[in-house]
Amino acid sequence: MIPVLTGALLFGAALLLWPGLSGAGPPAIRQTNTDRGNEGGNEAPEDPALQLDLLGAMLAAGLSLPHAVTALAAIARGPQQTALQRVASALLLGVDWQEAWALGGRGSGMDLLRDSLRFGAATGAPSAAVLFAQADQLRRRRRQEEQQRAAALGTKLVLPLGLCALPSFIALGVVPVLVALVPPL
Repeated sequence: MIPVLTGALLFGAALLLWPGLSGAGPPAIRQTNTDRGNEGGNEAPEDPALQLDLLGAMLAAGLSLPHAVTALAAIARGPQQTALQRVASALLLGVDWQEAWALGGRGSGMDLLRDSLRFGAATGAPSAAVLFAQADQLRRRRRQEEQQRAAALGTKLVLPLGLCALPSFIALGVVPVLVALVPPL
């Protein structure tokens, strides 16, 4: 009985682990942004912390706010590029701050950039340090959220892992001991 059970377990493991036997073939490779190039469609949004760092570096280097937004628009992709180009053009033409950002539309990335740059635009104060601090805060918040999700994943995986490990423990640990305890006939 033990050899049959062992053979069945080995055959099941071979089916699961050997891709050619199950007929599933190789796993699909996920296409990344670098593979896609500049094709249209549903591209991943830009990293707002990186954008804040770039804007901060441009402002610290002495670039004016409208020109910094223009440079950021040149490297952005997708719908955010169009929105940033509209905002940059309006700012270069001297349009009011609120009206210029209204032309860009609403979105989580655009709202964050607008709110981050508002203080510097309203006061004329150098806002590079503020932008760097906000980028660090975004990264810290994102890291904390990822750690919380990872901790929650650990508790969610206990039941499936227990259900997978318990039958193998019984089959390989308990059953052979019970079979060995049964007196020979």
